[in-house]
Amino acid sequence: FSAAVEADPGFALAHAGRALFALFQGDGATAKTAVAEGRKLAAGATRRERQHVEALATIAGGEGARGLGLIEEHVKEFPRDALLVNQAASTIGLSGREDRESYRVAFVEQLASDYGDDWWFQSALGFGYHEVGRYAESRRLSELSLGQYPGNANASHNIAHVCYETVDNAGGIAMLSSWLEGYDRLAPFHCHLAWHLALFELQSGRPDAALAIYERDIAGAVNPRLAMIDGAALLWRFGLYDFQKGPLPWRQLADLAARVTRPGFVFGDIHAALAYASIGDTAAMSALIAGLEALDAKGHPIARSLVLPLVRGTVAFVAGDYAGALGHLEPVDGQFHRVGGSHAQWELYEETMVACQLRLGRLDDAAGLLRPRLAFRPSPRDLAWMGRVGQPS
Repeated sequence: FSAAVEADPGFALAHAGRALFALFQGDGATAKTAVAEGRKLAAGATRRERQHVEALATIAGGEGARGLGLIEEHVKEFPRDALLVNQAASTIGLSGREDRESYRVAFVEQLASDYGDDWWFQSALGFGYHEVGRYAESRRLSELSLGQYPGNANASHNIAHVCYETVDNAGGIAMLSSWLEGYDRLAPFHCHLAWHLALFELQSGRPDAALAIYERDIAGAVNPRLAMIDGAALLWRFGLYDFQKGPLPWRQLADLAARVTRPGFVFGDIHAALAYASIGDTAAMSALIAGLEALDAKGHPIARSLVLPLVRGTVAFVAGDYAGALGHLEPVDGQFHRVGGSHAQWELYEETMVACQLRLGRLDDAAGLLRPRLAFRPSPRDLAWMGRVGQPS
């Protein structure tokens, strides 16, 4: 996008693309400047381009629901505007909707006849499928995509999810270790795929290997927002799983959080809270909570009802107030998926609840949380916890 702007400063779509990428990186200042320039230049562009820029500018401005509506209307006429289709799928994922997973699948599926066997579309639909438990279809489409374009990180990401949800940790490690060897470390998705690899190592009982991946591939990743989110989601599990042997590098993640959090991106807020709580930064946490309360005042659908309980539960857990943490988390159990991200990400709060019950000595309650998780996915971690409870799985 930067090269396109340099080649043609009047190209409105390139400025809108720069804004989108800046948001992905957590660079709000660049995004704001690029949005303003794109909107100004779009006045002289085609209707398709004007609509494209306006939809992205609206999302970049924090109006996700309105931006999604603009995209849904736009693709009725321009279904192969793939960048907007991709952004719509991401926006749905972060929308707070209770039906976000099925809604995303329906949105992408309706465009299948317009894309045919396009490699990007195969991986986009494959992502939606694994989120609704259609693992075989997700893998099939992702492998077809990789067959056409072996460098497609989205398709490899889908297969990592399928391996995680089907408890094929060895397969996930083998696939990602091999695939990442040929993937540019400067690519923005390298960090997230490394997180998946570290998660497989944790699930396999190898925390030292997972921490080495964090230090090598996550801590200094080119995408600071993903580094913060993925780093926090990994380090938090060390505490839950009793893998922590000494101080963890939370300070670095808290510093990143201060750089990349922005109003309205609640998925970032919940991960920033993990870092702030872990270093005891009460000022940063107070500011984060105040920002969520301001979002709620503006009508955000889940800032108060879901995100604030997760943040306050995080604070209580770090303080050792496990009953207090459960008091915040239990009322919103079953709603965790609405914060965004994948099951591998938001199940962190289910696991935090299990850890609370175990530390309170409430073994029957812990078993009650573990049984449905094991029925859905017999993960090694849940099996180990059930062994501590002393009840058959």
